[in-house]
Amino acid sequence: MNASLRAPARWQTAVFAVVALMACGGAFVGLSTSGLWIDELFTVHLIHHDQGLGEVFRRALTDTHPPFYYFLLYAWTRVAGLSEWALRLPSAVFAVLAVAIFAAGTRRVLSPVAIAFACAAGALSEFWFQQSQNARSYALCMTFAAGLLSLAIAMRRRVRANPAFPLAHWLALSVLGLFASLTHAYLLLALGMTLAYLLLSLSFWRLRLALIGTGLVVLAINAAYYKMMMHASQQDLQNLWFTNSAGFFKLQIREAFYNLLPARIALVLGLMLLFGLQRKFARDPFYAFDELDTRWTTALASFVLLGVVLCGIGVSLAVAPSYSERNLLTCAPFAWLLIGRIYDAMGPRGYSAGSKTLAVLVMVIVCMQLIQLRGRELPRTESWRATAHFVQQLPGCAGQTLPVMLPYRFGHANPYFRALSEHDFFGYYLPQDAHVQAYMPAEIAARHPVDGLPQLLAERAADAETGTGCTLLAWGVHDLDESAALKIALDLARQPGIAPRRVLMLEFMTYKLHTLSWQQVPEGYVYLAVPAASGAHVQPPALPAVPLSHGDAATLGDRVVIDYLSSYNGTSGPAYTVDVYGIQRWVAHKKPQEDFLAVHRLSCDPPTTKANWDVWPDPELPGCSGRPLPTHAGAIDGQL
Repeated sequence: MNASLRAPARWQTAVFAVVALMACGGAFVGLSTSGLWIDELFTVHLIHHDQGLGEVFRRALTDTHPPFYYFLLYAWTRVAGLSEWALRLPSAVFAVLAVAIFAAGTRRVLSPVAIAFACAAGALSEFWFQQSQNARSYALCMTFAAGLLSLAIAMRRRVRANPAFPLAHWLALSVLGLFASLTHAYLLLALGMTLAYLLLSLSFWRLRLALIGTGLVVLAINAAYYKMMMHASQQDLQNLWFTNSAGFFKLQIREAFYNLLPARIALVLGLMLLFGLQRKFARDPFYAFDELDTRWTTALASFVLLGVVLCGIGVSLAVAPSYSERNLLTCAPFAWLLIGRIYDAMGPRGYSAGSKTLAVLVMVIVCMQLIQLRGRELPRTESWRATAHFVQQLPGCAGQTLPVMLPYRFGHANPYFRALSEHDFFGYYLPQDAHVQAYMPAEIAARHPVDGLPQLLAERAADAETGTGCTLLAWGVHDLDESAALKIALDLARQPGIAPRRVLMLEFMTYKLHTLSWQQVPEGYVYLAVPAASGAHVQPPALPAVPLSHGDAATLGDRVVIDYLSSYNGTSGPAYTVDVYGIQRWVAHKKPQEDFLAVHRLSCDPPTTKANWDVWPDPELPGCSGRPLPTHAGAIDGQL
């Protein structure tokens, strides 16, 4: 018999199944290792009260996501509490359940080997890895998507086997589709694409009318909800981080692909596709587990994925910018089906010696991705918890005002988002009586003057000189990369009353997966005033006596000292000011690094929009600069 027409040898199933089980087991490891990040903190804001589901619904209307996941989590936390593990455990369960439903639902259209391979690839993806421990709705979305796929397959088989109306299947699909659509808007698109494909491929008219009814009812319910949300949401839906450019759409599709498939597994699948093309040109047939159902399901998955991509772009253009890789990957199980189909059609058969060698090589590559599981015991999210514990114990800061950097891209500087940042983001890990005050970058830099802030910063600098009182100048987590954080430090260092004292920027680290290793990157910043440099020798900045737990202390990264040296007031052409700084970076177990920087100071205060989201204003904006545009020296790359 032609080997290409045989299913992959079943001995391969065990290895891929073990890999998938290990990945699924890892979802329950280290649920509390990382503190909550800003989206999870927002989830807690929606459910952290005792006012019932009505209040959950009211608060959910301020978000951009439907409320069903919040209802479930609210009910769960009434029993389990609001600890990190309790908040994330449902996502771990949903993520594993998505894999299990997919495996059970596709058992009649894919071979056991292909199912195990697809489950392993799915559970090792960056998206599944992150969402399985994320207190957001995406793991539940994957469960619903796997359910939609499985029910569509089951409905078609039922219709082929029995001409009677499939009442149970229709009801299950309708109810599941409604709950799915009320969990995420992109699952409404996935449901619509699934219903459309069933309408096109099934000739049973009573069922067609029933499916049309399902679609219209679910659409009407969602339309009513989104009409309420558009009026109640505190978000500026036209000025979120999404854009409607072709380049942005392309970037999000590419990011979705990368987060769906680990690089090495993607390479393996790419080679399989090339092998498949060669066989296609040679007119060799591909193996299909079931000649009718397999091909139909492959077409269904392709139709749904393509439809969600195109309709997502359409909604983003017609309603509000909303296209993102995370939204696309709510439909990940449909892509898992295609991954399994590729393995069935073009993967190694595992019968001959050469084919067995190739199969083992694929297994080794898949197993290499298990290095990802080490990250379960590493802090991987934004450093809200560690920085809060540090700030809370700063000498002299108890009961004092704690200046923080408003997450200005997450929400705009209206009273709602300022209060949200102060109480539910920065204040979440602080005592309830902590006095947090949120500021925009322009307010910290005095481009937009705020009463009392210059005096507060000057007092903190004076406290640093005398060695008494609170020395906290600012604290930032979200929306700050290392470049933006350094710009904040420069702006602080030149404020009246701070010089000749210096600014110490403490970096708090998190871990990101890069190829096959976890590498530290800064995700939180605390700015302290320190005394002026003394003596001719460069000395490391003294850290305040703050007792930290072992986990929090492990996140403390580089120390960067910014010394404001002088200013030059230009006399040629339009008035301008150039600030000169000395910058020192202290890295553990390495020699200190020092650099000097001259920066053209801009005093304009343009509105903060997604076209102007940098910490410093764009010199090209009207009224910001009469000088020629800066060269490379204007780019602060954070590596100084």
